Amino acid sequence: MRGTPRLWPVRTIEATVPGGDTWAVRVAWLPRWRALARRFGGWRRRRREDGGFDVNGADAGDLVNAVPSGGGGSGGGGLGSLGDELLIIAVVFIGIIAAIALFWWVLLPLLLLLVDIVVVILLAVVAAVARVLFRRPWTVEASRAVGDVEEYFATDVVGWKAALRTRDEIADKLRAGYPPPIVGTLGRRPA
Repeated sequence: MRGTPRLWPVRTIEATVPGGDTWAVRVAWLPRWRALARRFGGWRRRRREDGGFDVNGADAGDLVNAVPSGGGGSGGGGLGSLGDELLIIAVVFIGIIAAIALFWWVLLPLLLLLVDIVVVILLAVVAAVARVLFRRPWTVEASRAVGDVEEYFATDVVGWKAALRTRDEIADKLRAGYPPPIVGTLGRRPA
């Protein structure tokens, strides 16, 4: 496994100890403070309480009342031209409503999704660069499920390549039968 090239170096390595338990060893990308992750992980939009959608306070009745009655011209056939005008106004009104609906329910969510993706990518790049520049340690952790809890131990390693080497070394030692470092470093969290 040492000499094989990795397509994605952050993958979790499964290590089966001689007793049969399986440990998952990985380099954790979580922030150092779990409270920070809880604080920013709960972004939720709240819907407006009024729930209404009103375009400048106008409704369809105002548009129909603004159409001229067609009775006072010398063109003859005033009723026929009024019907054509009403048809054109109705088609334009339906087109405007369809364009607003398309923008509101399709284009705006896609635009917001694109902005969210760009922000997440930029934050990941900035976080990785900051970790390298400020030499903040990467957390290498090994965990296994025991019943309804998860046991884990973790160590901090400075440097990306050193963290990957430490991950591989921990997996190799677990496979070789070394006992996991339980004293003082074993934690339990709900699975």
